[in-house]
Amino acid sequence: MSWVSFFEGFASAGALSAMLLTLMQMHGNRTYYAAMHYLNQCDVALREPQFSNPGLGLLDIEARTFDGEKREFERYEWYVARLVYALDAAIRLAPFQQWAAVAKTQLASHRKYFASDYYARQNYLQHYSVRMRRLIQQQRAA
Repeated sequence: MSWVSFFEGFASAGALSAMLLTLMQMHGNRTYYAAMHYLNQCDVALREPQFSNPGLGLLDIEARTFDGEKREFERYEWYVARLVYALDAAIRLAPFQQWAAVAKTQLASHRKYFASDYYARQNYLQHYSVRMRRLIQQQRAA
Protein backbone atom coordinates (compact mmCIF):
# COMPACT_ATOMS: atom_id res chain seq x y z
CA MET A 1 0.00 0.00 0.00
CA SER A 2 1.39 3.36 -0.98
CA TRP A 3 1.25 6.46 1.15
CA VAL A 4 -0.99 8.11 -1.46
CA SER A 5 -3.53 5.28 -1.19
CA PHE A 6 -3.37 5.44 2.58
CA PHE A 7 -4.06 9.20 2.64
CA GLU A 8 -6.83 8.91 0.04
CA GLY A 9 -8.53 6.28 2.21
CA PHE A 10 -8.01 8.42 5.30
CA ALA A 11 -9.48 11.46 3.52
CA SER A 12 -12.50 9.43 2.40
CA ALA A 13 -13.08 8.18 5.94
CA GLY A 14 -12.74 11.74 7.23
CA ALA A 15 -15.27 13.01 4.70
CA LEU A 16 -17.68 10.24 5.65
CA SER A 17 -17.25 11.03 9.34
CA ALA A 18 -17.82 14.73 8.71
CA MET A 19 -20.97 13.94 6.75
CA LEU A 20 -22.30 11.71 9.53
CA LEU A 21 -21.56 14.33 12.18
CA THR A 22 -23.32 16.96 10.07
CA LEU A 23 -26.39 14.75 9.69
CA MET A 24 -26.45 14.06 13.42
CA GLN A 25 -26.19 17.80 14.13
CA MET A 26 -29.01 18.56 11.70
CA HIS A 27 -31.21 15.94 13.35
CA GLY A 28 -30.41 17.36 16.77
CA ASN A 29 -31.23 20.89 15.63
CA ARG A 30 -34.54 19.81 14.14
CA THR A 31 -35.45 17.94 17.31
CA TYR A 32 -34.53 20.97 19.42
CA TYR A 33 -36.63 23.38 17.33
CA ALA A 34 -39.59 21.00 17.27
CA ALA A 35 -39.48 20.82 21.06
CA MET A 36 -39.17 24.62 21.32
CA HIS A 37 -42.30 25.13 19.19
CA TYR A 38 -44.23 22.79 21.44
CA LEU A 39 -42.85 24.13 24.70
CA ASN A 40 -43.71 27.69 23.69
CA GLN A 41 -47.26 26.49 23.11
CA CYS A 42 -47.21 24.81 26.53
CA ASP A 43 -46.35 28.18 28.07
CA VAL A 44 -49.47 29.64 26.48
CA ALA A 45 -51.53 26.68 27.72
CA LEU A 46 -50.31 27.31 31.26
CA ARG A 47 -51.37 30.96 31.01
CA GLU A 48 -54.71 30.08 29.38
CA PRO A 49 -55.81 26.72 30.84
CA GLN A 50 -59.45 27.36 29.93
CA PHE A 51 -58.45 27.36 26.26
CA SER A 52 -56.13 24.39 26.58
CA ASN A 53 -58.99 22.47 28.15
CA PRO A 54 -62.23 24.08 26.92
CA GLY A 55 -64.14 21.92 29.39
CA LEU A 56 -63.00 24.40 32.05
CA GLY A 57 -65.28 26.98 30.44
CA LEU A 58 -68.42 27.15 28.38
CA LEU A 59 -67.68 26.96 24.66
CA ASP A 60 -70.73 27.88 22.59
CA ILE A 61 -69.72 27.58 18.96
CA GLU A 62 -73.13 28.55 17.57
CA ALA A 63 -73.17 31.79 19.56
CA ARG A 64 -69.41 32.17 19.08
CA THR A 65 -68.83 32.75 22.76
CA PHE A 66 -66.59 31.31 25.42
CA ASP A 67 -67.93 31.76 28.93
CA GLY A 68 -70.59 33.99 27.38
CA GLU A 69 -68.04 36.37 25.84
CA LYS A 70 -67.45 36.90 22.13
CA ARG A 71 -63.98 38.28 22.82
CA GLU A 72 -63.04 35.10 24.70
CA PHE A 73 -64.25 33.00 21.77
CA GLU A 74 -61.91 34.99 19.53
CA ARG A 75 -59.06 34.32 21.96
CA TYR A 76 -59.98 30.61 21.99
CA GLU A 77 -59.83 30.48 18.18
CA TRP A 78 -56.39 32.09 18.20
CA TYR A 79 -55.28 29.66 20.88
CA VAL A 80 -56.34 26.69 18.74
CA ALA A 81 -54.73 28.18 15.63
CA ARG A 82 -51.47 28.67 17.53
CA LEU A 83 -51.66 25.11 18.85
CA VAL A 84 -52.19 23.68 15.37
CA TYR A 85 -49.37 25.73 13.85
CA ALA A 86 -46.97 24.76 16.67
CA LEU A 87 -47.80 21.08 16.31
CA ASP A 88 -47.63 21.29 12.54
CA ALA A 89 -44.17 22.87 12.77
CA ALA A 90 -42.98 20.20 15.21
CA ILE A 91 -44.24 17.42 12.94
CA ARG A 92 -42.56 18.97 9.90
CA LEU A 93 -39.27 19.48 11.72
CA ALA A 94 -39.08 16.02 13.26
CA PRO A 95 -41.51 13.80 11.33
CA PHE A 96 -40.21 10.51 12.67
CA GLN A 97 -40.59 11.37 16.31
CA GLN A 98 -43.55 11.38 18.68
CA TRP A 99 -45.14 14.63 17.45
CA ALA A 100 -48.05 13.07 15.57
CA ALA A 101 -49.09 11.23 18.74
CA VAL A 102 -48.73 14.43 20.76
CA ALA A 103 -50.86 16.23 18.17
CA LYS A 104 -53.61 13.60 18.36
CA THR A 105 -53.78 14.00 22.12
CA GLN A 106 -53.76 17.79 22.03
CA LEU A 107 -56.23 18.14 19.16
CA ALA A 108 -58.69 15.79 20.86
CA SER A 109 -59.37 18.46 23.48
CA HIS A 110 -60.77 20.62 20.70
CA ARG A 111 -62.80 17.95 18.90
CA LYS A 112 -66.08 19.85 19.38
CA TYR A 113 -64.61 22.93 17.71
CA PHE A 114 -63.01 20.99 14.83
CA ALA A 115 -66.22 19.02 14.23
CA SER A 116 -68.40 22.12 14.09
CA ASP A 117 -69.98 23.46 10.92
CA TYR A 118 -68.56 26.84 11.93
CA TYR A 119 -64.99 25.50 11.72
CA ALA A 120 -65.69 23.87 8.35
CA ARG A 121 -67.03 27.14 6.94
CA GLN A 122 -63.88 29.02 8.00
CA ASN A 123 -61.78 26.93 5.58
CA TYR A 124 -58.82 26.90 7.96
CA LEU A 125 -57.61 23.46 6.85
CA GLN A 126 -55.99 24.80 3.70
CA HIS A 127 -53.44 26.63 5.87
CA TYR A 128 -51.95 23.43 7.28
CA SER A 129 -49.80 20.61 5.99
CA VAL A 130 -51.45 17.52 4.52
CA ARG A 131 -50.49 15.52 7.60
CA MET A 132 -52.03 18.08 9.98
CA ARG A 133 -55.18 18.25 7.86
CA ARG A 134 -55.50 14.48 8.23
CA LEU A 135 -55.11 14.71 12.01
CA ILE A 136 -57.79 17.41 12.22
CA GLN A 137 -60.09 15.43 9.90
CA GLN A 138 -59.70 12.47 12.27
CA GLN A 139 -60.94 14.70 15.10
CA ARG A 140 -63.87 15.84 12.97
CA ALA A 141 -64.82 12.21 12.27
CA ALA A 142 -64.39 10.94 15.86
